[in-house]
Amino acid sequence: MRLLDPYSLVLMATLIGAVLSSVLFFVRRSFPAEILGLGFWAWGLAVQVLSALVYSLRGVLPEVAVLPLANVLYILGHGLPLLGLQVFFGRQPAWLTLACALAFALVGMLWWLLIEPDYAARVVWMSLPATLINCMALRQVVRYGRGYFASWFLGSLIGLNTVLVAGRGLMALLNGPALIDLNQPGHIQNVYLALTGMIPNMMAVAFLMMSTKRVHVALERRSASDPLTGVLNRRGFGEAYLREAARMRRLPRTLSLLAIDLDFFKKINDMHGHAEGDRVLTEVARMVSSALRESDYVARFGGEEFMVLLPDTDVALAVTVAERIQTLLRSECSSERPACTASIGVAWQNDPSEGMKDLLDRGDQALYRAKANGRDRIETSLDSF
Repeated sequence: MRLLDPYSLVLMATLIGAVLSSVLFFVRRSFPAEILGLGFWAWGLAVQVLSALVYSLRGVLPEVAVLPLANVLYILGHGLPLLGLQVFFGRQPAWLTLACALAFALVGMLWWLLIEPDYAARVVWMSLPATLINCMALRQVVRYGRGYFASWFLGSLIGLNTVLVAGRGLMALLNGPALIDLNQPGHIQNVYLALTGMIPNMMAVAFLMMSTKRVHVALERRSASDPLTGVLNRRGFGEAYLREAARMRRLPRTLSLLAIDLDFFKKINDMHGHAEGDRVLTEVARMVSSALRESDYVARFGGEEFMVLLPDTDVALAVTVAERIQTLLRSECSSERPACTASIGVAWQNDPSEGMKDLLDRGDQALYRAKANGRDRIETSLDSF
C-alpha cells in the first residue's frame, strides 16, 4: 500500500483550515452580537495554519528558530478555541492557563532541543499542555453543552483528539521515537497526521453548528419576547399556555391568570414623557418577574397591560401573588420613580377542554371590575371554572 507523504497530509489540512478560518471570520460578522466565541475559533484555526507554515520552513531555517515557534503556535492554536468555548457558554476565558501552557511549551522545547536534545522527550513534554487544553475544552462541552447533535459531535471530536495527543505522548514515553517520528512515513504516522490535521477543522465545523443552533434559539426567543421589557409577547404567552394546557390534560391541575393594568399610566407619559413611561414599563416588568416562580410566565400584551400565567396555582395562591406584586409596585414606584399602582384581575381554569380565549376573557372581566371599583385593587373572576 502506497503511503502519503506526511507533508502532503499537513498541506491538505492546512489549506482546509485556512478556508474554514476565513469562513468563521465572515460568519462572525453576520451573526448576532450575543453569539460569542466565533472569533476565538477563527483565530485559533488561523494560528494553526501559521504553525504549519512555520514548521514547513524546517530545513530552510535553523531548527532552533522553527521548532519552538511552531510548537508554541500549535498550543496557542488549540488554546484559543478553548477560550471560545468558555465565552460561548458564558464562562470567564482562562487566559492565565493558556499563558502558562505557552510558557511551559516554550521552556520545554528549548530545553529538550538545546540543553539536552531528545526528540521523544519533546513529544512527551508537548503532549502535556495539549492534553490539558483538550481536557478543559471537553469539560466545557460536557458540563454546559445541551443535548444537541452538534454538542455531542464536538465533544466526541475533542475526546478523540485528547486520546490521540495523550496517546502519542505515552508512546514516546514508553517506546521512544521509533513510532512517533512524524518526519518518517508509516501507517501510524499517516493516521496520526490525517486525524490530528482534520479533527481541528471538524471541531470548528461542529462549533459553527452549535452557534447556528443558538442563533435559531435567539431568533425564536426574540419573536416570542416583547422588545421593550424583555418579557413574553402575545405569541410567547400563547405558546406557554399551550404547553401548560397540554400538561393539564395529562394531569388534573389548576391554572391561574393575573390580568394586570397600570393605573393612570397615561398621566406618566403626559407628565414625564414617553421615554420615562418606557422606563417605568421596563421596571414594572422586572418587578412582576421578581415576584414569580421560575415556572411562571409574564407577558406584556401591549401598552401598560401585563398577563401572568401561574401553573399549579389555585385562586387563593394567585391572589397572594397579586398582592405581592401590588406591594412591590407601591414601594418601588413611589420614591425616585413616578408613582404607579396596578389593578389586577384574577381568573383560573381547571377544565382542560377550555381555551385560552375564555381564560383571558374572564381575567379581563375581573380586571375591568377592579378598575371600576376604584383601581389599585384585586378582583377575582366570578365565573371561573
